[in-house]
Amino acid sequence: MEILYQQWRKSSISIFILFYFVFIHQLNSENIPFGKVTLPLGKVLVSSAEKEEWQKVKFNQQVYKDEKIKTLNKSRCEVKIDRTQIVRIGENAIVHLKVPTNGDNSISIESGHAWLNAKPGQGKKVRVRTPTAVAAIRGTIYRVDCTDNHSTYNVYDGSVEVIPFKDDGVTLEDTSFSVSKGESFTFISDFEKYKKEQEDAQKKYQKNQKFDFAQYMKQQTEGLDDFKADQLKGFEEFKSGHFSRKKIDTDTDTQSDWVQWNLDRDRLNSK
Repeated sequence: MEILYQQWRKSSISIFILFYFVFIHQLNSENIPFGKVTLPLGKVLVSSAEKEEWQKVKFNQQVYKDEKIKTLNKSRCEVKIDRTQIVRIGENAIVHLKVPTNGDNSISIESGHAWLNAKPGQGKKVRVRTPTAVAAIRGTIYRVDCTDNHSTYNVYDGSVEVIPFKDDGVTLEDTSFSVSKGESFTFISDFEKYKKEQEDAQKKYQKNQKFDFAQYMKQQTEGLDDFKADQLKGFEEFKSGHFSRKKIDTDTDTQSDWVQWNLDRDRLNSK
């Protein structure tokens, strides 16, 4: 009887240890660290994969794969993926920290602004998905601005490979665009929708200007006509959409608080 009890006891302990290690393995695989939020400014929130509850991010808080980060109005944050890779998220954005794809770090941005800095020759690639394309980088500094209809990539160092989605929004095209240092590349899914969005933005801008009514009406008409012509000149048709390639507008960058803040942060992190 004593022998049977000892055998049962050993078997029970072995089974317990086995289940314990299986549980720990599953726990660790579901909570894979992505990085740390090293600089949350304003209202920055995080949501886990299991719960759609947004909680305020704390300084140096660890974030994990499959979590989402949301920034509200006049807010931004910096996430250090590792010692060589940084992603910064602008205001009014939702970024999904994806499960690794082929061993590469991956994020998905639904809309808004993001800035990526990855030192050359170190770490894994960072794949950035927007509603219109996927970009893969290693050893690159660039920013992406996107909506559900278009994505713009401004490359400040290195190069970026941009692969657009097909019309289904899921399958990638078999063609990629290489965007080099100093270039700005835009890909648009629905060109007519994009033109309407830009016209609405132009009207809003003009209404904010303090002109007398007659001058305002004249400049509004001339401005929209010029804008429409520029749109037709600047883009080429490509399979599932339209694209344009041009030099980065340095004058606009100089006036952008978002761009200048990122450049300052990059200089600080390089020391």
